[in-house]
Amino acid sequence: MQTPLSYWQRHVYSVIRYGTCRKYKNFIKAYYFYLKGQTKISSLPSFLKIEISRFCDVNCKLCFADTSDEFYPLQDYKKLINQFKDYVFLVSLYDIGEPLHNAHVIECVRYAHENKIGTVISTSLSINKDDAFWSDLVTSGLDVMIVAIDGVTQKTYNQYRRNGKYELVMSNLKKILELKKFNKSKVFIEWQMIDFEWNRFEQKAAKKMAYELGCDYFRIIPEANKPRKSWDLDDITRKRNCLLPYVLFFVTAKNDVRLCYKIYHHDMHIGNLANSSFAEIWNGFEISRVRDPDKIAQRIGCQKCRE
Repeated sequence: MQTPLSYWQRHVYSVIRYGTCRKYKNFIKAYYFYLKGQTKISSLPSFLKIEISRFCDVNCKLCFADTSDEFYPLQDYKKLINQFKDYVFLVSLYDIGEPLHNAHVIECVRYAHENKIGTVISTSLSINKDDAFWSDLVTSGLDVMIVAIDGVTQKTYNQYRRNGKYELVMSNLKKILELKKFNKSKVFIEWQMIDFEWNRFEQKAAKKMAYELGCDYFRIIPEANKPRKSWDLDDITRKRNCLLPYVLFFVTAKNDVRLCYKIYHHDMHIGNLANSSFAEIWNGFEISRVRDPDKIAQRIGCQKCRE
């Protein structure tokens, strides 16, 4: 699958804005280890992904049902930021859950920003918050907000985000864009729309609406769930190692450490920070199997991946 250009743009932006000699040196070292296929590495993560909320009530059609009332503890979040702030360019604050349900989301953004780390969240915006919350969010130092809206009518929108409230989403988006303009905030607002058969007749209207409202970017992304599952049926085996375990450290709200944020129909769990240290996981057996160009072909989930 082709990774959208905007995905790389937000990473490049953070690398430039929050780059330091130490961060660049660490990333170059990690990339060298990747090219060499080295399994034990001395570099540290250049990117963090911390799922600050596992709770979501939008009930997306193709989402995984493993949601729960779990939120990443603020003190543990700050420990990770403190540990990696000299090496990390960007922290993504989302995965399965809705990050805006975390009561400390704004503090999470501000703490990263104070430590010169970029931040990105992805949200459905189907959530009730007062104007003060939205004002604090757009002035928190947040770099990128991805807003997931897959239709411009309630009927089309609910085909995928089954419990989402379209009118509430649009009301929140308009408030955010107005507050961004009023406060002269630099937060980059991206309207993201997943490509489905049932919403293609609204995609042109969605793009027009996004830019008329004042969004910075409109993106249509391909539906990924079915293609990724179909890879398992193809007679193709991965022949190269993966870059992610060299540059990314991904922690869920359950404190589980995952290899990947793309593949969910196979087990990508490689440890838990509650009972293992970062060092034990970062250079452990499971992650070394994916860094090894030969052993990655033996790991279920990775062996067929085409990312």
